[in-house]
Amino acid sequence: MSSAKNAALACLLLAAAPMAAAHDYWVEKNAGAYVLFQGHVHSTHKGEERVPYDPAIVKAVVCANEAGNSAPPAGKTYPVRVSGACAAILFELSSGYWTQTLTDTVPKPRNEVRGALRGWRSEESIKRLDAWTPASAKPLGEGLELLPLDNPFTLKPGDKLTVQVNWRGKPRRGVAVAYSGDARGVTDAQGRVNVRVRHGGVQIIAASFDEALSDPLADKVVRGALLQFDLPK
Repeated sequence: MSSAKNAALACLLLAAAPMAAAHDYWVEKNAGAYVLFQGHVHSTHKGEERVPYDPAIVKAVVCANEAGNSAPPAGKTYPVRVSGACAAILFELSSGYWTQTLTDTVPKPRNEVRGALRGWRSEESIKRLDAWTPASAKPLGEGLELLPLDNPFTLKPGDKLTVQVNWRGKPRRGVAVAYSGDARGVTDAQGRVNVRVRHGGVQIIAASFDEALSDPLADKVVRGALLQFDLPK
């Protein structure tokens, strides 16, 4: 990778660090439902394995299967549960305002935090794939979203997967992409980047970028997307 690309990636990952450090989501299947969790079970970041969240952060859910896309209702209690059988399921989340100080990161807008260094608003999504079908291969939303361009369930450790990052229905260039918490690259003009699978089990690929805000509540909005699928261990 060229020095220019390395510098761009470093800047993008630095900008995206608040989102990655505060919010690691994954989806488990349990008793016919998809259950959303937050914490560090599948993360390289230090912290509690499971961290409670406000169920109100879930703004929309999309379930894709052979019958088409649907919007099943999400539970109103923690952890949020969604019943159904989906080839792919997308949770769209908004965890609100966060502010960083010299000693802490707090879930408040920056104008309410003494000693605020910077503040941001987080908009996120997590998509879990359970089967490779025409429905699961297509975008499920209009926000930031990761799309594998080939069947990810055929992969084994050492193989590469090309993913495309979409934003508002179009490929987006210059988005930082990470695999299992480690930087893998920045999307090209077609919104694509290659990710090498390093292990079996739960796979989590992340993408993020931010946009500056002219707002006393936050300096920027940080947009993040996660793609989750499982491989044999």
